[in-house]
Amino acid sequence: MFAAFCLSCVAAATLANRDPLQYRLTYSGGDRVSVEIRVPDSAPAPATFIMPRAIPMGYGEQYYDRFVRDLQTGRREEGPRWKLDGSRRITYSVDVRAMEREIHAASDSSKLRDGYAGLLGYSIFGFVEGRENDPIVLTIAAPEGWQVLSTLAPRGGPLRAANFYELADSQVAMGPRMAVEKAPGKIPLYLALYAERELDRARLLRLASEAMERVADYFGGAPFPHYTVHFEVLKPLSPEHRYGFSMEHLNSGTFYLSPEDIAEDGRTRYNLAHHFAHSWIPKRSYGTGYFPFRWELAPVLDSIWFAEGFGQYAAAAALFPDDSARQQLLNNRFRNWLKQAPAFLRDMRLDELSFIGSTRYSEDFRVGRTLFSRGALMAAEMDELIREQTNGARSLRDALRHLIAWSAREKRAWRIEELPAIFRQATGVDTKPVLDQWLAGTP
Repeated sequence: MFAAFCLSCVAAATLANRDPLQYRLTYSGGDRVSVEIRVPDSAPAPATFIMPRAIPMGYGEQYYDRFVRDLQTGRREEGPRWKLDGSRRITYSVDVRAMEREIHAASDSSKLRDGYAGLLGYSIFGFVEGRENDPIVLTIAAPEGWQVLSTLAPRGGPLRAANFYELADSQVAMGPRMAVEKAPGKIPLYLALYAERELDRARLLRLASEAMERVADYFGGAPFPHYTVHFEVLKPLSPEHRYGFSMEHLNSGTFYLSPEDIAEDGRTRYNLAHHFAHSWIPKRSYGTGYFPFRWELAPVLDSIWFAEGFGQYAAAAALFPDDSARQQLLNNRFRNWLKQAPAFLRDMRLDELSFIGSTRYSEDFRVGRTLFSRGALMAAEMDELIREQTNGARSLRDALRHLIAWSAREKRAWRIEELPAIFRQATGVDTKPVLDQWLAGTP
């Protein structure tokens, strides 16, 4: 079985003897959810409460502190911070209805509908400064008769997070209008679905299972005990609301697609596989700035092209081992865009473009598309070079598996200049000329 670096495992091993923080999430109906945090007596008294503004892999900021209400034990300070009075019990509510009205990107907002709640961890959970790496136990209270799913434990049982990152990167879905199904296969895969239109659940579950099996096989096994596909098919609240993006997490993915978006099996399978691949890259093998994560400001990253481009190419290689089918995808999705992209985006250094994409990846999606297109085509060229020089004995898959194992061993971010040496250890092939050429601009 694949041995991968788990961000939460480091904290769990280091802090296993610490008493956990107790989080309680309550939804009783209406516009808000309530959160209670209890700090154990064995920990110092809490001094500052912080609500996230940045989203892991969101490449931007959302001011979730705008929707916090009734924080009883705190005094608001500058930024998303409250000065606490030393009480070990912190309570507040989050106005989810207001959040969805004001945040137009479906992938950035929690939702409340008749008979359903879909909650993104980082939009509703805050943390006590200095306790980010403490273990957490979560309990959830829902209206009577509502089923509840947390991606921390989709099969049921205690809800435990090794640290705040793991809690914040999880989701909660609940309600009588939610369907939950488990896919057959080697990897425990769950579908949590809320749809406001007719949808073929069996087809979606089959495509998700096929995509996960192939991606896990490409990387050599799964680094998580389970995975949840949290899928919402929503009627937009207004013409300004954008439903079409998806988001990847440690052990789950959130998908906001219309029936038209998933009409074709191949397109849907690739969309799922692409986001599944991010559980390996960059969630468990990442460039500088991805982790430790800064929750108050979006980090500035120099390797988004790798996270997004190499992740997408890995999904393509997993689904399309046949070269002709893979080349067709590369043409349709990546090469065609670069032909249309403005010259200044094609010619800008990739690390500089990544700095821009750190906060404007989807806000100006020309930036995002150029980053993942140039990254994916760099990956394809490296794959071709490795196969050619090893007579097919090695491929980029070997290099990526070795990189993830390197991350597990080193327990740190890799730097861009380290990639060729790491890849060469696995393949015997020098990929630095390809890296340097694509970093400088589109060949």
